[in-house]
Parts: sequence; C-alpha cells; structure tokens
Amino acid sequence: MRILLSSIGRRGYLVKYFKEAIGDAGEIWGADSSSYAPAFRYCDHIVLLPRVGEAGYADKLLALCRKNKIDMVVPLIDPELEILAAEYDKFRSYGVMAVVSPARTIEIAFDKYQTYLCAKQAGIEVPETVTTIEEALKLIASGKLSWPVMVKPRKGSASMFITRCRNEGELRLAFQNCPGPMIQQFVPGEEYGYDIFCDSDFKPVSVFCKRKLAMRAGETDKAVSVNEKKLVDLGVKIAQAFPVFGPADVDVKTGKNGLMLLEINPRFGGGYPCSHLCGADFPAKLVAICKGQKLIPNIGDYPAGVYMFKQDEIISPTADELKAITDAHGPKAP
Repeated sequence: MRILLSSIGRRGYLVKYFKEAIGDAGEIWGADSSSYAPAFRYCDHIVLLPRVGEAGYADKLLALCRKNKIDMVVPLIDPELEILAAEYDKFRSYGVMAVVSPARTIEIAFDKYQTYLCAKQAGIEVPETVTTIEEALKLIASGKLSWPVMVKPRKGSASMFITRCRNEGELRLAFQNCPGPMIQQFVPGEEYGYDIFCDSDFKPVSVFCKRKLAMRAGETDKAVSVNEKKLVDLGVKIAQAFPVFGPADVDVKTGKNGLMLLEINPRFGGGYPCSHLCGADFPAKLVAICKGQKLIPNIGDYPAGVYMFKQDEIISPTADELKAITDAHGPKAP
C-alpha cells in the first residue's frame, strides 16, 4: 500500500504513525510546497507540489497519485480539504481514497457561524454568536450576552485575529481589524479537545477526549486524556450531527450551563498524538478502510490520565540533500 500525506510540513509524528500501521507492506509518501518540510526526513518518498489553492492543484495531485499508484491521500491542512472534497469521486474513480469529509461538512466546519447555527439545530450547546456589532450590543443591553465577548474570523485558523473585548470601544476596533468577523460570548471554562473517527458511512467508530493544558500557535501543545461519560456522549452527538469521514478534531469548553461546542476541524488535529498514545490508531483504521475491512466501534474505550507533551526536534539536512530535492522536484518554496 502507498499512502501520500499532503502538505506534510512538520508532522513527522504522523509519518511514523502511518509507517507503524503499514509495517513493511507499503510506502509513505510526503508532499509539500516547500523543500524545507522537516517531515520529509521520515518519508520513503517525497515530492514537491504547488501551493494549495494554485490553479490545477487537484489535477497535479491526482496525476502524481496515478503515476505512482498511490492508494490513499491524507490532506493535513484546512485549505486542501475543500479542494479534495470537490474532487473526491474523481480520485475514487482512479482507485485513490481521499481522506476527506463531505463538501457540506467542510463548508460548515470552515465557517464558525454556520457551525454555530447547525449545532443549535442539532441541540448542541454553543456560545451565543452574532455577525454584527448592532446585534451584539442589543443582546448585551437585554442581558442575553455579556462582556467580555470574543471577536474572531468566521473562517479563521491557528487562533489568528481572535480578540477578547471588554467594552464597546474594544469591540469596534477588533471588529474593524478582523477579516470576516463574528462576535461570540466568551467562555471562561476549561477547554477539551476531541479526536473523533468515522467510517466511510460517516458512522462514529472512535471518540477520544483530552483536557488541554497548553496551546501554541492555536495548536494543542500539552494535554491529558479524560474519560467521562458526559464528554464521550457529547463527542458521539457531535459526530452524528456533522457527517465526517476519517479523523476530526473538535474543541469544546465548559460553560455555565455545561459543555459548549467551539469548532470542528475535519482532519487530523495537532493534539492527535495524545489520543494515539491512548490507543486511537487512526492511521491503522484508515488502512483497514482502504483494504475494504469493516471497523468495530470502540467508542470511549481508552485510559484516562495519559499525558502528551510536545517538544521541538532538530532536523539538519545537508545542502546536498536539499539540492537533490529541488533538482528532482522543481524549485523550492521556503
């Protein structure tokens, strides 16, 4: 089996996990737009592709898969999901399984206001959210919303442009400086992250939950696994409300009236290693699906108290190694 991890960047740990899943019976390919991707060091084969979003990206990725008989493509960054979802059937027609959720799920997940609306419709608690300053001030005046509030992009990532506002002046300034803004009630409680896995019929197979201990650049940096029925039950409810294929990263917080959904990312999340240490093994599940095997649900079957701390790893390729990459695959893009 040949598996391609696209936009691989710094995710060397995922390369290792997929290698463990296939053993000696396959190859892990890594693709990125930069010859400086650290995770290249662990791949069996590497390739440079254009930046995601450039014209013809999907066609070039598919051509790469067909030429090298790739069985599975696992996209690792948000912008790529929308592109591959639109081409899912095309990839499948050539025998390539793209690990991507339905286009509608991705559309909802990328727009946090749509996530809010869909969650409310499904009976899932969410922080009060509006899209205009006038709506926010009206709700504050009526007591349905209170300071502080959060201004964040409807279609943002990596915690960029998120601002906590304590008064109208700060709200107006943050709203003006935020691209595609929305306003959301600040939730001061503990934050939890889910790693959820659904099969090709979008049925939940695994639900793992962790309490976030520290974040870095919008990504979980330290966490500990938590196994409580109310948390697991909410994870299942979220998975049933938002059809997902493969892995999904979900964030919730403890509010005054219980757990509240913040956002959904239908891909591997930065905190996935914590769940993997608990036995999640999503790469092995994807390999099984690609082989046509049926998965047995193991929802909530994992230990609590498993800690995950990330640390940086130093990679030092030689100038000749970098030159070989660019000579073989085209100009580098740092």
